[in-house]
Amino acid sequence: MSMNNLLYPSTYFKADNNVPAWYEFLLKSELLAEHLSNPDPEPSGCSLIKQFFDQANKPVNDQGQILPPPDNKKNRSLKFLALQSAALLQWDLDIFEKRLPIVARHQLFMEFMKACKTGIPLAQQTDLGNAIEKLHDHALMSLVLYCRWSARTVVKSTFPSKPGGRVTPTVPQSVPYQANAQQRCDELRDQIVGMLKDQIYDIVQFLEAILHHVKRVVYLPNHTVFETQQLCEGNAAGILVTCEEMHAQICYDLGCLHFAHTFYEKAREMFGHVGEWLKRLPEKSSQFCNIDETTLAGYQTACAMMNKQAPNSNLEDSGDNESLFLKIRSCLTKKGSVLRELRELILEDVYRKELSTAFLDEVELELIRNQGNFCGSDTIFDVKWCNAIRRAIRGLDQPTGLWTYDMNIAQLQRIVGFVQQVAGYVNQTESKCLGRFLYSMANNFSDRTLREQLLNFEITRRLIGVDHRNELLVRLQTENQRPLVLENESPASPEMMSESTPSKTQISELEQTLLCTFEPYLIKDTLNQLHKVADGKNFFNLCHQWELPVVYATAISSATSEAMRYDFIYIMIAKSFHCFLDGDFSAAKQLLSFLNSTLLSNEEPKMKKIIGNELLKIELTELLADESLNYGDPEECGELRTQLSDVVSRCRQILSSSDQSNLPAGLPNLCTAMLLNLEDLTFFMGVIRTTSTAPSLKLSCMLALVRTGLVDRSMDTRKPASELWSAAMVIFSTASTASGSASARNSSKKQQVEPLRNLLPANAIISRPALIEFAKLIKNPCILNIIVSLLVHLHRLCRTDIVSDITSPGTGSINAMWPTNLDGAPLSGPCVTLALREVVAYCITLAPRNKSWIRTQADIHYAFNNYCAALRVYLILGTYDTNYFNDISSDGPYDDEQVVQRMIKCCMQMKCFTQAAVLCQLLKDVDYSTAFKALQENRDRTDAAEVHYLEHIWDVQLLEHAAFEHRESGESLKKVVAVSASTRPELNQNNEPRVGARAKACRKTRFFQTMARHYLCL
Repeated sequence: MSMNNLLYPSTYFKADNNVPAWYEFLLKSELLAEHLSNPDPEPSGCSLIKQFFDQANKPVNDQGQILPPPDNKKNRSLKFLALQSAALLQWDLDIFEKRLPIVARHQLFMEFMKACKTGIPLAQQTDLGNAIEKLHDHALMSLVLYCRWSARTVVKSTFPSKPGGRVTPTVPQSVPYQANAQQRCDELRDQIVGMLKDQIYDIVQFLEAILHHVKRVVYLPNHTVFETQQLCEGNAAGILVTCEEMHAQICYDLGCLHFAHTFYEKAREMFGHVGEWLKRLPEKSSQFCNIDETTLAGYQTACAMMNKQAPNSNLEDSGDNESLFLKIRSCLTKKGSVLRELRELILEDVYRKELSTAFLDEVELELIRNQGNFCGSDTIFDVKWCNAIRRAIRGLDQPTGLWTYDMNIAQLQRIVGFVQQVAGYVNQTESKCLGRFLYSMANNFSDRTLREQLLNFEITRRLIGVDHRNELLVRLQTENQRPLVLENESPASPEMMSESTPSKTQISELEQTLLCTFEPYLIKDTLNQLHKVADGKNFFNLCHQWELPVVYATAISSATSEAMRYDFIYIMIAKSFHCFLDGDFSAAKQLLSFLNSTLLSNEEPKMKKIIGNELLKIELTELLADESLNYGDPEECGELRTQLSDVVSRCRQILSSSDQSNLPAGLPNLCTAMLLNLEDLTFFMGVIRTTSTAPSLKLSCMLALVRTGLVDRSMDTRKPASELWSAAMVIFSTASTASGSASARNSSKKQQVEPLRNLLPANAIISRPALIEFAKLIKNPCILNIIVSLLVHLHRLCRTDIVSDITSPGTGSINAMWPTNLDGAPLSGPCVTLALREVVAYCITLAPRNKSWIRTQADIHYAFNNYCAALRVYLILGTYDTNYFNDISSDGPYDDEQVVQRMIKCCMQMKCFTQAAVLCQLLKDVDYSTAFKALQENRDRTDAAEVHYLEHIWDVQLLEHAAFEHRESGESLKKVVAVSASTRPELNQNNEPRVGARAKACRKTRFFQTMARHYLCL
């Protein structure tokens, strides 16, 4: 093979190959976009770029004289096609670095700048900012891409590289020395890197100028721009890159460059800017910004350590990087001046965006409740208005009572100071929101002096729009002082005004107490006082979150006509709902029990029934959340039924009732789940199923019959199992096709839409979402085994596209009940998969050490090619079974060859080839072919091969093959390690069998413990 063929390999294809050749893209202009729009084009976009440049760079051999490639129309068209291919790849640097050699990458960006008629450095000008502002977007982005790629290339050149592998043999000694292909590539790479290092000052200067002068969106040229010859012409068009994306990515690349050159303080500053820009990224963004947050956090930690700071130091402050939530909680536990930090933390959340509005509202409410214990009203004032400013920036509605409080000029100045403090961290949209907040504040001031003072501040004039500012100035000249709260009639005299003010203050304080308290006696006493002060006014609608269902409101109206009694019943039930949603079951039961025992009489049976049902709902939820109850053994279930006899009888009564229309939402499901968990099989066998029976009860009856057949061997389980199987077939069936030609025409469309709809089929006893929701109420492992086994068998038969089998949990008697083929309508495979995933994930949370459920979850991950998750779960299976791999028995999970083979494939897919080779030793017949293949993949290996050689491989043949492969690849250090490992005394084949067995056991234990530390983070 000649040197010319090595440097410029042929890119022609055989005539019988369907892959398009490079010259076809020259002949047909639209072929390139059509070809690269395919999901997996062959050749790929990067391959085409390399082919186009290879053809354009071919030298001319003119009578034995090698001339450089001519600048003709053909070569210009080839370079233009390379730029179009890069545009179709969205100018993704990650793809270019993985699939393009450095020579092609350098030429690509140089041709891009040449097409835009620009280059690095820019023309000598006194002001680099002016030069940048005059650039067209396309020219600007060509320079940005070149500088970013240059910075990344220089950074990578600082990394240590392993020695090269096999190279093309050199020519015989009789011929003068010529560099082979590998050496030529290394020389070209060194030349390019050296040239980029010479330009590094101009590159950094340009990128920093971009950060200072470009504060707008820019456009990368796409394929349409090249196709229509609009590059650097007219208005910019193409791929929109936001200011946030560009600044975040440039700061990241500059940070990496500074870090590589040991400028850790500058790198720390740049990485801090990256974090701030990432928080402002829009929801829809291009692929320009691609930053791994884990890598970013690692860089930040390294910068902090190199700057002699704690690893968790904050980038804006030298303090610890504690979350705002924990800092605020810490402040609330203290008193005095420490509480003044609350306002700073709330304002800091304006740009950090860590806290929720509900949490800050709770903080404000807690300060109001404990006003006497804290530093005074100033702290509450600051927190209240800082919260208001934060809500304004987020575009949220303000509380109605915010504008009804009096204020003096000193307090107004504090508010404006808060606005000035956050104004520098907000974008244009948030600035408009701040302006609207100040405008609303001016409109709601009762004192004209405050309005005038507000307009005198520069920040107010800057944020409020011109029209609103002029409107306020005109109103100041024409209107008098306005009242604080609009009333039907103003006080006629100062005496009347002095009498009305305390009543308003008293009502406000009582309403505040009513909102905050959860004590039944205090609620009743507060309502009595409110109805005395404000006679004829209702207080049940004081909070919009107190809204009750219409059925409950109607029942309360029919029970009483007194306003005070109506308010009391309504508010007690509403507060119990809130306690229930917050998980405070004892407070909810206290409220309802007080209401049931002290207020209601026997003449109000409807209200008694409603409150009794709510109490039962709370008790059932509390029982199902109690992790101390064990439903795994039939005898223990019987004891629980005796202990909870009152709850069981009430559940039976609810489910046996013919009228279930006015029951609380979810109560039938809770009752059914409780009885099913307690294995009250007698009740379910006596239920007469009708059309009005609750869906969960119908399903539970079928499950109870199957469970009874498994417990009582004298019963035949085939009939109940067949009934349950048929019901599941209907639940997961696709949309039934109606008769007629219209159905035939639309059948394919319905089959595509149905898996996404989750609607209730015509004959289904329960909907798919309701089935998953009900399954998550089951705590009995025997019932869950039946459900999971059913779903696994359904999945196995309907998902024929899944090659890998999923192991079914439970005993052989459960798995033998189900049919082996599908008869009837086709099933919705995605819906079955979703149900199986959800139920198995719930089972794992319920019993994390259940080996059969862990195995099923691992097989699900493996079946859907989620190899990393599958390997983790397989390791978890062994961790629980072997006491963290300290006691690997012969009948453990890794004695199952299917598990080991799947772990091998997971490691191979993750390019952990040495780990795969170690696992091949666990098979009864060592899989040498797979192990040798894994050891040959030394170029793509991503695991610590040397450690596995020395500590984990006990088969000498594998070590000998590894040494051979490293010798052939020129990796002498790894070869020495493999040879050293193969000569260990404990691996001598002449040792006694017990010595070999002990060495194997020790190495196997060390290997799995290493894998656990690696994948499970133990």
